[in-house]
Amino acid sequence: MIEHPASGIAFRGLMAAVCLALLAGCLPPRHNSPAATEPLPPAVPADLTATPGNAVVTLTWTASTGATGYNVKRATTNGGPYTQLAQLAAPTSNGYTDSSVTNGTAYYYVVSSLNAAGESANSAQASATPNAPSVPPAAPTNLTATPGNAVVTLTWTASIGATGYNVKRATTGGGPYTQLAAPTSNGYTDSSVTNGTAYYYVVSALNAAGESANSAQASATPQAPSVPPAAPTNLTATPGDTQVSLTWSASSGATSYNVKRSGTSGGPYTQIAASTSTSYTDTALTNGTTYYYVVSAINSAGESANSAQVVAVPSVSNPPPPTFGAWINVTPAGVDLTDNLCGNLGTQSVEADPSNPSNLYAEFNCQGIWKSTDYGATWTGPINTGKNAAKVSDCVGGITVSPSGSAGPPTMYQGCIQGSGEGFWKSVDGGVNWTNYFVAPGGKTRQDYYAPLVDPYDENHLIMAGHEHDSIVESIDGGRRWIAVPLDNGMLTNGRTGFVFFINTGNAITTRGTWLWIGEQSGGLNGTWRTADSGLTWVQVDQNEHPLGAAQIFQPDSNGVVYMAGSNSTLGQGVLRSADYGQTWTHVGLTNNESVVFGTSKNVYAMFGFPAGPGGTFDSSFELAAQPGNGTWAAPGTPAGLTQGAAQISGVSDGSNNVLLGAMWNSGLWRYIEP
Repeated sequence: MIEHPASGIAFRGLMAAVCLALLAGCLPPRHNSPAATEPLPPAVPADLTATPGNAVVTLTWTASTGATGYNVKRATTNGGPYTQLAQLAAPTSNGYTDSSVTNGTAYYYVVSSLNAAGESANSAQASATPNAPSVPPAAPTNLTATPGNAVVTLTWTASIGATGYNVKRATTGGGPYTQLAAPTSNGYTDSSVTNGTAYYYVVSALNAAGESANSAQASATPQAPSVPPAAPTNLTATPGDTQVSLTWSASSGATSYNVKRSGTSGGPYTQIAASTSTSYTDTALTNGTTYYYVVSAINSAGESANSAQVVAVPSVSNPPPPTFGAWINVTPAGVDLTDNLCGNLGTQSVEADPSNPSNLYAEFNCQGIWKSTDYGATWTGPINTGKNAAKVSDCVGGITVSPSGSAGPPTMYQGCIQGSGEGFWKSVDGGVNWTNYFVAPGGKTRQDYYAPLVDPYDENHLIMAGHEHDSIVESIDGGRRWIAVPLDNGMLTNGRTGFVFFINTGNAITTRGTWLWIGEQSGGLNGTWRTADSGLTWVQVDQNEHPLGAAQIFQPDSNGVVYMAGSNSTLGQGVLRSADYGQTWTHVGLTNNESVVFGTSKNVYAMFGFPAGPGGTFDSSFELAAQPGNGTWAAPGTPAGLTQGAAQISGVSDGSNNVLLGAMWNSGLWRYIEP
């Protein structure tokens, strides 16, 4: 049939309309659905490579954009099926070492990427067959033999592929050699030698394929020291009840020391002991009698000259105070110490206004700044009602009140280590309004710092320690800008917290750069360090370390006496006392683990505290002694409600008595009136 053109066109238009209508009924309505913006799984990892080694296969691939992890899969058949071997959670991980393989077996690997939307398809397959080394390693190079006193120390450059070494020795140049040891590292100390005898050494390298040729020969002749050691330095004598305790600095090369005593200044001296350590306690002495001491150093070459003389007069130690005050809970009724809130650890700082001693301030974690105007008896707050009030309240941290000497509202600082207010804050109107200053020396972004310490001679000079990160920062403009302070490698805490303090030397210039840093308890790994040049150089002065969350030192004046508290000191845990601005230390007090030490004109106090959180309980280990703190200490105990001990103690005088205020973590604020 011949179709009329116009009718054909109409027919085709009608059919098109029908098809469009049918399609419109089958397809979902077109609109901007939320599903259109939902995230997609990441791309398949690319460039997977598998590198065989000795009982290992090392995998690498190109990271997939948006991936938060990867699934590593393995098979022993080309093309699978694959079994998941590992899931790597770190979003930047793009490598894995498979050490669960057997040499000579072929392995086939694929990797998929992950994110919150799901898992990608598997990558292209990569395969590898691990094998033991096929050849022995090369002979070790650069063998050196260093003689010492009855020892020879060997070192050499490691051979690639070596799993161990044979150390060989002869008493004739060129051998024959006898195997002496089989170390796995590239060094060995031979202590089976005789001084004055020449020894000749070679070393060979080993792996599963065999042994290398011998290295080039090295020789050494061990010798006893040729000169006596130098005289000991820094001899100190600490008198006690019928005894004198001596300490001194070690002399290089010394094997022992002769301790000598005289009843006359300048001698003649009588040897009373031979010590192999750098301390000695002379006992059974007569109280009130003057004794003079020197120490000499000994080694196989002879005896040194005598040290500088020291003098001591033993006497009965100061007895503890005959009466004790009582700790009274003065925590404000409006403070909640039981809810966790933003990480509520109670209160860890309480500070007096040096210009108005009746006024004290305390920071309650997650509940703002509180104030007392009656020497800590009653409290009101929060007083941070102005600018940034909510941020400053939502904080786990502490405060510092600057000793500005002004009769007006004090300058205050807050160091916030947790909560939405995390960071460094400053108030110039007594804690009402607060300004945040970013701390970023050296490009760092962490803002969790403890409240700063203020230079006693310059209210704008601050130092501040990082919370659980290795950082000390310094400001000379009241906290607006900060610079990083260099740390010694021995101060690196691996995620623990060190506290730093100014040491008042009695001189504004030297105080500016004289600081004491106490590491967090780590078994003595970090200890206590001192700098006299603002951190350019540090010297470890003791192994004492503070417990978690708190440390406080005490200087009664600027004449050299400093107290610190803690544990892990080789002198004993508890309270340590220095008479030379923190350079050397002696143990005083009981053997309790302590965290803070504080004093008045009458007594020295120490207490242990721990941030246990709501409901936690720890022995506060409260102890005290009469000034100057090197006599007999007593432990009068604390009330049953004081269950977590001090994070900080501050003191004021109300005109009649010394009053102590303690920030006792989740036990709250407590007040003690000294008898």
